[in-house]
Amino acid sequence: MATKNKSSVGLNRDAGANVTIKDIANSLGLAYSTVSRALADHPKISSDTRARVHEAARAMGYVPNGPARNMKNMQSPVVGLLIPDIQNSFYASIAKIVGDAAMERGLQLALSVTEDNPARELQDLRAFVVSRAAGIIITPTATPKPETLALLAGMRAAQLVRCHPEIEKEAVVIDDASAIRTAAVHLINYGHRRIGYVGTTTDFSCGVDRLSGFTAALQANGLNQDFISVGLPRPEFAHHAVHAMMSRADRPTGLVIGSSSLTIGALKALRSLGLSAPADVSLVGYGDPEWFDLVGDGLTTVSLPVQAMGTYAISSLLAQIDGHVQFSGSTASASRFPASLTVRGSTRPWRE
Repeated sequence: MATKNKSSVGLNRDAGANVTIKDIANSLGLAYSTVSRALADHPKISSDTRARVHEAARAMGYVPNGPARNMKNMQSPVVGLLIPDIQNSFYASIAKIVGDAAMERGLQLALSVTEDNPARELQDLRAFVVSRAAGIIITPTATPKPETLALLAGMRAAQLVRCHPEIEKEAVVIDDASAIRTAAVHLINYGHRRIGYVGTTTDFSCGVDRLSGFTAALQANGLNQDFISVGLPRPEFAHHAVHAMMSRADRPTGLVIGSSSLTIGALKALRSLGLSAPADVSLVGYGDPEWFDLVGDGLTTVSLPVQAMGTYAISSLLAQIDGHVQFSGSTASASRFPASLTVRGSTRPWRE
């Protein structure tokens, strides 16, 4: 009787019903990331390595973490991204990074724009649950509904930018306290003593961090905190706040803005008053879309680690989907990414 040739891996298809990428990597002595990319036919992986990985995957009975495996597990090939504002360049960039990474794994990106509305957040989250989404990345609203918290507790998920105390999922956030403190110190070192801050509401964790960074800088230098205004990250709020500050007789000589959307509102307020930066006030923005470089002699700004955050967020979610990592049970689990200050022409030393 003829005998069947055995694969060098030594597993048949039935035995490999629960084979993972990690199993293939161990069998070949390769890194997990190398095998993952090889299965996705990533061009940076050599053709020889791709062939070895595909052969081992077939021999071991590996079912890709894409449509086929998802159907087997009654799970759709969808990753959800719930963000507050798609017009914000940061979130738009994150959506592309997450979408590209998901596509490489045979998954599709489904986008939800909540506009920080808890009811809309819940409605879209329900839709993801009904469609059996593989996992979600969420920038939570300030006051998620109880059902939202309950649904998130049973899902593969990661938080982005904001860390809500009642959502026990890892948060991928910016080191905002350090970033805004650096921005304020920049103005202080330029000789400014009346410095204003317009930031995101402290109902959000990022708003708390940004405000604490600003106040810490002023306190350390013995400066008064007379010009502070926080609210929803909408241009309209910043327009009103900056207009009010700059209409005072003792108006600030420097401004730190704590959100990309608020930066837009601040610039509009200055224009409406016939003022400009740095002629009338030194201005530090937040975020760094390309057009910031085109404002006057360029806008000094807090530049955000968009690529690093987006890549890490989707990688951590994919690790959960693959069953290798489970981020839950600790509201203190936060991965903080440093931002940097990009100095351009909108700030200058104070001149009496």
